[in-house]
Amino acid sequence: MSDYLPLARKFRPRNFDEVIGQETVSKTLKNALKAGKIYPAYLFTGPRGIGKTTTARILAKSLNCSTGLSSEPCLKCDSCIEIARSASLDVLEMDAASNTGVDNVREAIIETIGLVPHRDRYKIFIIDEAHMLSTAAFNALLKTLEEPPPRVVFILATTESSKIPPTIVSRCQRFRFRPLSSEILASHLASIAQQEKIEADAQALFLLAQASEGAARDAISLLDQCRSASHGPLTETSVRNLLGFSPKETIESLAQALIDKNMEVLGKRLAMAEEEGLAPSQIVKDLRSFFHEIYRSFYQPAIALKGPAESLKKKTNLAALTFILKRLNAVMEDLRFSDSPFLNLELGLFGMLEAAADLPAWVKRLEALESKISQGRTSPISSPPPVSEEMSDALDESPLEEPLEEKPPQKSTDKAAHYELWPQFLKSLESEKPALSSALAKAELSQDSPQRWRLIFTQSFDASQAKKNLTFIQEALSKMSGNSISLEIMEKAPDRSSPASNAATESFDKAQQILGGRVIKK
Repeated sequence: MSDYLPLARKFRPRNFDEVIGQETVSKTLKNALKAGKIYPAYLFTGPRGIGKTTTARILAKSLNCSTGLSSEPCLKCDSCIEIARSASLDVLEMDAASNTGVDNVREAIIETIGLVPHRDRYKIFIIDEAHMLSTAAFNALLKTLEEPPPRVVFILATTESSKIPPTIVSRCQRFRFRPLSSEILASHLASIAQQEKIEADAQALFLLAQASEGAARDAISLLDQCRSASHGPLTETSVRNLLGFSPKETIESLAQALIDKNMEVLGKRLAMAEEEGLAPSQIVKDLRSFFHEIYRSFYQPAIALKGPAESLKKKTNLAALTFILKRLNAVMEDLRFSDSPFLNLELGLFGMLEAAADLPAWVKRLEALESKISQGRTSPISSPPPVSEEMSDALDESPLEEPLEEKPPQKSTDKAAHYELWPQFLKSLESEKPALSSALAKAELSQDSPQRWRLIFTQSFDASQAKKNLTFIQEALSKMSGNSISLEIMEKAPDRSSPASNAATESFDKAQQILGGRVIKK
């Protein structure tokens, strides 16, 4: 029999200070223990592998440690050692996934709860995966939780808190455990690797942290797996190969082809991926992670991109990345039920080529169509009506006015100067506030005076966007014009009567269907 102890068990936290990433939970429980305020029932919720059951055992140690009630158990007494091994007579651990019925609850809890603790201070029931209990089992447990005997503590742990009946939740102190960030997990893995003398570079550990999706237990298990499979130092390449990730070069090339709208490169890379036996779902996941990192860097300046990701960021924008990420999510959903995964992958990636590269152009075309709808005409610039002969003769015979005194050039605040200032303002917003720029571009602009402007919207949503940012818009326009500008936001119903408006509306609807990547049947 092997005496090997897996790393996930070897480095399981033994006290509150060793639990990583759950500082709020640990601090609250430690303060309650110091004050002697012990609640009869606790509910620990959160994803798998982040410390719920481990924290329950630590709490049990703190309650039953032979040195006394303490937030820092000694870890050396019989009670602490037995609880760590799940062998204590006074701490019953029940797996609700395999003991779901009312008979299991009655036998394990209800019939024994009246007995005094065998040796320790409290009789503690730890129910793991509590959401798996049947309705009858919850009903049997409810009365006990409502009026528990003295010296009894329940600790319920679950990954799906929504399945716990509200009557049970209301009788527990609830603690939510959060997934751990990749940075925290990578740092923790580096500490374990140093103690175990495992050679691993930072990128390899960060990749393991990302693969664990926030679960500390999974991250440590993956490190253990890679150590067993590798005969040398752990590198990013070796970890990718061991865990089945797509090669970095493949993902970067696919991303470059999507942004550059290069159908030839995209086809070649997909063919190579199929020959190498790469999983389509993994390719989509890795592509999504790659684009997500670029997407986050737009609104989180602290994220420093390197290599191809940095150069791709200069070629794209938030709107295009939003579209790509949404389409990748849709491709992932299609792959779940597909009997031809690579065909779905090809259809999904080739289908987003045009939209991924031409999204700004689509936005401009949509804005032009909306402008036509609001103005009720099909031509963006109306030609002046022709002048008749009678009007021409009358103009020729009319006396000329005396020449006006020469005036200096008008500032940007002159009447109708907003027709030049407004497009400049919208263009300046495209990079910083694309959504606001798109909403304002749909408005009809008028001017009562150089200082009083009016924006007229046909859509309530666009008008509300403008109202929310009214102060910002007025200040920006005033700064650009050199004069104080007051802006009024108005709404009016769009004119649907004219044939030109109807035609523009139909074109706009078709464009939206193309841009959204779906066909709406009427």
